Amino acid sequence: MDEIIFKPIGYIKSPYEDVHDMPKAPRESGDLVAEMIIDEQYLESMSSMEAGEEYMVLFYFHKSKGFKQRVPFRGDGPIKGLFSTHAPNRPNPIGVSTIKIEEIDGNVIRFKGVDMLNGTPVLDIKDII
Repeated sequence: MDEIIFKPIGYIKSPYEDVHDMPKAPRESGDLVAEMIIDEQYLESMSSMEAGEEYMVLFYFHKSKGFKQRVPFRGDGPIKGLFSTHAPNRPNPIGVSTIKIEEIDGNVIRFKGVDMLNGTPVLDIKDII
């Protein structure tokens, strides 16, 4: 197989430094606001984004190592096949979360729904259809 290489479009600024302190899903983060710092070369790509809207954020689980094909759901639930979960340790450690934009200031997107570690590389942002 060919190698696939991604370049981050930005990074997450979050209060979570350790995976054990982080929510297991975006809806568990409550009213906590985090930031996405997007590379300024993508400002035009952000031009139609607005506060109050929801988006999918695709990101790289940069601290994941290895994977198991069966894992406990949400870390402590019943055992499930990996692809039926959002577990961070995956063959291709790509995560996806739904966020709600609170504010946009230049290349900084403040949002609710953070379940990502501080410094997490952002791969893409997509609207929710």
